[in-house]
Amino acid sequence: MKKSTLTIIGGVAAAIVIIAGGFGLYHWYQGKSEADAVQATAQTYTQAFAKRQYDKAVKQVDTSHLTGPGWHYTAKTLAARNQAVFDRVGASDIKITNVKTKKYDSKTYELTFTANMNTKIGKLSAQHYEAPIVKVGNDWRVQWSPRLLFPSMNGKDTVQIDLIAATRGQIYDRNNQLLAKNGDVTQAGLVPGKLGTGSDRTANLEKIAAAWDVKVTSLETLLKQSWVTDDTFVPVKIVTDSPVMTGAAYQTIGSRTYPLGEAGAQLIGYVGTATADDIRKDPTLTANSKIGKTGLEQIYDKQLRGTDGGQISIQNGDNIHPLLTKKAVNGKSLKLTIDANQQKTAYTQLAGKAGSVVTMNPTNGELLTLASSPSYDPNAFVNGISQTDYDKYANNTSLPFLSRFAQRYAPGSTFKMLTAAIALQNKTITPDTTKSISGLKWQKDSSWGDYKVTRTVDAASENMTQALVNSDNIWFAQVALKMGASAYLKGLAPLFKTQADLPLTMKKAQISNSGKLASETLLADTAYGQGQLLLSPIEQAAMYSTIANGGTMQQPTLIQGTKGKRTNSVLQANAANTVKTALTHVVSDQAGTAHNLAIDGHTIAAKTGTAELKQKQDTDGKENGFLVAMDADKNTYLTVALIEGTGSDDVVTAMKPYVASLYWV
Repeated sequence: MKKSTLTIIGGVAAAIVIIAGGFGLYHWYQGKSEADAVQATAQTYTQAFAKRQYDKAVKQVDTSHLTGPGWHYTAKTLAARNQAVFDRVGASDIKITNVKTKKYDSKTYELTFTANMNTKIGKLSAQHYEAPIVKVGNDWRVQWSPRLLFPSMNGKDTVQIDLIAATRGQIYDRNNQLLAKNGDVTQAGLVPGKLGTGSDRTANLEKIAAAWDVKVTSLETLLKQSWVTDDTFVPVKIVTDSPVMTGAAYQTIGSRTYPLGEAGAQLIGYVGTATADDIRKDPTLTANSKIGKTGLEQIYDKQLRGTDGGQISIQNGDNIHPLLTKKAVNGKSLKLTIDANQQKTAYTQLAGKAGSVVTMNPTNGELLTLASSPSYDPNAFVNGISQTDYDKYANNTSLPFLSRFAQRYAPGSTFKMLTAAIALQNKTITPDTTKSISGLKWQKDSSWGDYKVTRTVDAASENMTQALVNSDNIWFAQVALKMGASAYLKGLAPLFKTQADLPLTMKKAQISNSGKLASETLLADTAYGQGQLLLSPIEQAAMYSTIANGGTMQQPTLIQGTKGKRTNSVLQANAANTVKTALTHVVSDQAGTAHNLAIDGHTIAAKTGTAELKQKQDTDGKENGFLVAMDADKNTYLTVALIEGTGSDDVVTAMKPYVASLYWV
């Protein structure tokens, strides 16, 4: 019996052990489940904090306790408060680390985490947050207080940011003349309460609209803005004159100004006020920030703009607790190779016609002019342009915003200089090669159908120099056909291989759409600068530098201190020099197409070109005129001028004063 009793007791003991073990396991799982739930709340809240998803973060908050000394929120106003505070400081790139939860008692855990973030004035030092997580019904929720905005905040504290704007770097030309400068302008505006009423008000607005060249409806729109009061100064536009008119007022404001005005607009660009999209892309910006909008102002914006400084602080009355203090770092200035005086002269000679003038020093690639016409006044855009003024530019069919120096065109007969040099170096011709051609039209044979090459001078016999002087399309077409597509493409290849490294948007030059010369007519047309050949004036300047430099190709550069790539032996020196000498006859010979460019005491090598843009031969169509001119004495300049919608004769006439000015320097 004792043995049996002991067995029963042992069994009971085992059962007790099992029951006790199960009870402990249950509590272990309960504790683990609770800790996991708390951690999940902590992770959801902090991840929403990092992503600035404040509506989502508030869902993890105990919204029944959103009141404290000096503060009271609802779920909606709490999300808005978070949004406002972190928008104000420009919080971005928020990184959350060290998220931990520690049990305090049966209904409370302690949440701790660290946040690092960038602001409008720089990176904020690590912020260490603490907050209770409490049981709310069956859920665990963060118990919010102002310390979850910033750890040093209390109920009535506010977050303030005082910005110190960096001074924008200026843009200079090669001679230290300012192309983009920080200065003052006169801003014209309205004072509503002084405009009068009824017919007097109408008359005053009409007088102001006429004086400032704006529409009355535009003025009325400005006056209807929600923030306008009778005594408010309502800005309208930047003006140069300040006529006294009832209801009008003027104030001097700091502003970016552009001394070249229209003459440098497409190159220099302009600054403007940062938009909401700009601020989203770069949280360091504010609604008052001025940033580059176009041209070099945009491309070099970060360098020119510098870095704003200031202070972010927690404030309560006179009590100020700085969170971040940073000095402003002024922007760095930019110095160009451009010559402001030459730029103005080149632009003036275009006389408002659609065209461009590119001038470079062929020995080092420094660009002296990049002028494009017609143009616009960048000064009108800096402080906001009226819709009326903007529409004048936007609706101009001549496209004043277009940078024509970077657009591709068929170069016309200017390209013959390269065809000649390639033909010389591969011995297709010699300088004395003479061709006898009859009439103004020619085709190889009947396989060309109706297509014929045309010329303007019926010269019975011509050598290379004479063909360049007369700009004979037929002569060069025959040379290309004799040379063959393979040899011609081999000669062209190094000219098209390298690309200028410039801070400009520009498509690469092309020989043809496919890069091949698959037909005889395309080969012939390419030889005299037509076909599918496309080059920008900048690319023309680079390629034609091989003639100026005795076979060395110089890529252009725009920023002082940078060097354009220089490629030796792109053309054979004797071939390039022979062509250059021939081009001097295009100016010196009475029959030369650029004879009107001649200047006593100076030897100029030049080539004209008229690119015909016709759908069908023997029909009228658009044409573009070109002039390439280079200093054959000292090799100080090479200029490519283009005027759309006209022939090369008009370009020579327009550019004569400009080319003459290049010798005054």
